[in-house]
Amino acid sequence: MAQQASLITIVIPVYNRERTLRRTLDSISTQTSHDFNVILVDNNSTDSSVAIMRAWASSQNFGVKILHEAKQGAASARQTGLEATETSWTMFFDSDDTMEPTHVLRAAEAINANPEADIISWDVRYHTSATQCRVRSGVKQGDQYGSLFHGTTGSQRYCARTALFLKAGGWNANLGVWDDIELGARLLALEPRVFHLQGAPTVDIYLQPDSITKGESTVNITKVELALNCILATLGPEYAHWTALKLMILAAHAPSAEGSRLRKKILTQISGHHTLLRFAYAYTRLGLPGIARLLRPLMQ
Repeated sequence: MAQQASLITIVIPVYNRERTLRRTLDSISTQTSHDFNVILVDNNSTDSSVAIMRAWASSQNFGVKILHEAKQGAASARQTGLEATETSWTMFFDSDDTMEPTHVLRAAEAINANPEADIISWDVRYHTSATQCRVRSGVKQGDQYGSLFHGTTGSQRYCARTALFLKAGGWNANLGVWDDIELGARLLALEPRVFHLQGAPTVDIYLQPDSITKGESTVNITKVELALNCILATLGPEYAHWTALKLMILAAHAPSAEGSRLRKKILTQISGHHTLLRFAYAYTRLGLPGIARLLRPLMQ
């Protein structure tokens, strides 16, 4: 009897993650359902990551592929994994995070119970330090604002039909930051049917010292502007005030001189919403959180 095809492929880009990779892979090994394949994409690792992947793959009883992507960047590695995926659903994951033993089963049950769904999403626990953790939401139906400002289309917060990822154009390998949010904008523009899982999170995201999301003040503004321009191209010019607000928040986190320069540039480039943008800058500069939520009713 032919073996039944798996439902989901988990794609994991890997670059020099020998410190955390075993933890991630072990969390996949302990899944209560093995109705999945795994694609690991090495992205020019110079440490022992490849050896760890090979040793782990040889001991599993589900399908594992180890691929290599020469073009540096998570988006390039994720795209390589996507193009090699043969299952109807794809779940992207990162090589420093973990999933609880029921995570894949939970996703698979939701897929089977909601045959009309194109995306299954869930909340995650986001660890900013050994003692600090908060729950962050997965993507909701049609919520472009949540994706842009709250990262609800972060790659560990949902799985989607492989055909949907391909229809959206896949990962933009030209982006060095926010490639997941940019892809999220293109996915949501296709008006997919999203089913958001309720209940406690089954994914833990651990912020690493070399993460590009370590802090707003460390983000490369040039790379951010490229990503935001791509997002704006998807959303349309009527949403230029959204991307301006996103950039203004980053300007407020930047060192004084750089932040002031960027603030003036934003106000020069956009027409309208200047009062709200100035308020967002001043509010965030004071160290106060939540400006995107506070202004949401006024930014629609």
